[in-house]
Amino acid sequence: MQRCAICLVHSQQALCHGCQSLLQAPINPCQICAKPLQQSHGICGECRSDTPGFSHTICATIYEPPASLWVQQLKFGARMDRARIMAEALLAPLASVASSVPIIPVPLHPKRLQSRGYNQAYEIAKIIGKRHNREVLTDVLIRTKHTAMQAELHEKQRSANVRAAFKVDKVINFDTVLVLDDVMTTGQTMRSVAKSLRQAGVKKVMAVVFARSGW
Repeated sequence: MQRCAICLVHSQQALCHGCQSLLQAPINPCQICAKPLQQSHGICGECRSDTPGFSHTICATIYEPPASLWVQQLKFGARMDRARIMAEALLAPLASVASSVPIIPVPLHPKRLQSRGYNQAYEIAKIIGKRHNREVLTDVLIRTKHTAMQAELHEKQRSANVRAAFKVDKVINFDTVLVLDDVMTTGQTMRSVAKSLRQAGVKKVMAVVFARSGW
């Protein structure tokens, strides 16, 4: 019998009903990037001054403990059970998106993929794809630059770090796509991915992240 990943009570889901309350949705999120704002139904200053290539952001929780710990455990500790928590947390928010819209997990550079052994974004995406009968595209987008890890850089350095870091390697026969990552901080990675996809002919890019930072 399955158990809750946190309190270990019997549960058919990765988190039991009680532990699901540990996930805190952003309050007054920006209508585009989901950054928390002081007032509701607004758009943050950055998205106003420099509109990103993605239309809006679907996220499950803010990037604070315990969600931030789960992100770190998956990314650096190979805790694949954490991918299930993240995927299940995104099932309900994604239910309103037609299952014909595919997911593109943000790719790692081949060197980082080799050293880590897995792509955490793909681990989340494949669970969602199976549950929603949604196609997961892993061969259309490649990471061409072996960039420094975004978390290690100051905010002003992050844009330059991922600029032109992605390339569409195949024809994409979809007008709309979901781009999935584990966490969004400044949003520069998602901006770079969306720009590449839009240049390749995708009309609408929706960002999907488990956790959103912005404090």
